[in-house]
Amino acid sequence: MVLLFYILRFVFHLLVAWGLWLMVKPLVERHLRMLGQKLEYRIQRGRSVFGKKVNKFKRRLWIYRHLDNLLYFVHRKYEPGISVLRFVMRMGFLFVAVFLSGLLTLSELPGHLNFNNPFMEGISFDNSRPMQGTWRFPLFVAVISATIPYFKMRYTYAQRKVKGSYDLLDVVKISTKFTHLSVDAILNKAADFLTEGNVLKTPLKLLGAAFGNYSHEKELNEEAGRFSRAIGTTFAVEFVSDLLYAEKEGTRYLKSSLMMLNRSMEQQRETILTVKANSRDAISLGLYGNLVVLFSSVGTFIYMLKPDVYIQLQFQTSVGLTFLMVIITGLFLSFVISTILARPKLDYH
Repeated sequence: MVLLFYILRFVFHLLVAWGLWLMVKPLVERHLRMLGQKLEYRIQRGRSVFGKKVNKFKRRLWIYRHLDNLLYFVHRKYEPGISVLRFVMRMGFLFVAVFLSGLLTLSELPGHLNFNNPFMEGISFDNSRPMQGTWRFPLFVAVISATIPYFKMRYTYAQRKVKGSYDLLDVVKISTKFTHLSVDAILNKAADFLTEGNVLKTPLKLLGAAFGNYSHEKELNEEAGRFSRAIGTTFAVEFVSDLLYAEKEGTRYLKSSLMMLNRSMEQQRETILTVKANSRDAISLGLYGNLVVLFSSVGTFIYMLKPDVYIQLQFQTSVGLTFLMVIITGLFLSFVISTILARPKLDYH
């Protein structure tokens, strides 16, 4: 009951920090937008002025570019430069809020926390010793909490890459109807006709803006390559290559090229669906079969050994903990592989 009380105090501290964030956010947003626009402008200007020398500058900003490429495909309202700074600021505020909340909560404890065996004695308070090093545990929790948004973004990025390979088919179909227009108008029209659920809607608008406002060919090639790398399929490279050729030589042959690309993607999608239907049982077995075997095996051991004996063998011995980690790691890898096989990318391979 005492532990629950301090958990509630920690939650209330977080609520206070969240309220302060909502108050400060409008004041910071405008300055953050100006800083992000200035940073992106300097990067773009460095590309055009220094040419190959900008590679050294890009290596120094590899974290910025890494986050920028992830947000480019994940954030529905992506803005160059601004989205990265906004994301970093949120991570920093989350780190500070969790750290200070944990530190304040632990400083209010009546004594030193003793984390004993959770299945035997649990957590107890020792009033005889003063609290020392109380910052370590809040720091650990703060670091974990601050990295959660990044890993969530990576997971969303991986999911959207797969979905984007299929959504590209809709982009190609719509684009074939507007090949009488310029390339930037084709992309803008295709983006307007895409549904909100299409993950390529925002990247396609940015690509259309690049075709309409580029100052030199290298800038256009970099933005086009960024779009194809975000999807990561051969079909995306072929689509971008057709657009670049049409921008340089005219859109005379663009309709026929896009129609051929459309047929190839349709055929490959049918092949993927056929293979997936034939291997559906194996994929489902990889997703859920291991869990069924694990729970049935654990249930059998608990029934044979009795719960207290099983818990001691599983959690209080090095062999039991080692095998538990191996089993959990194997389950995770099996789930990841089965998830990938459940819906592969729409590609030639």
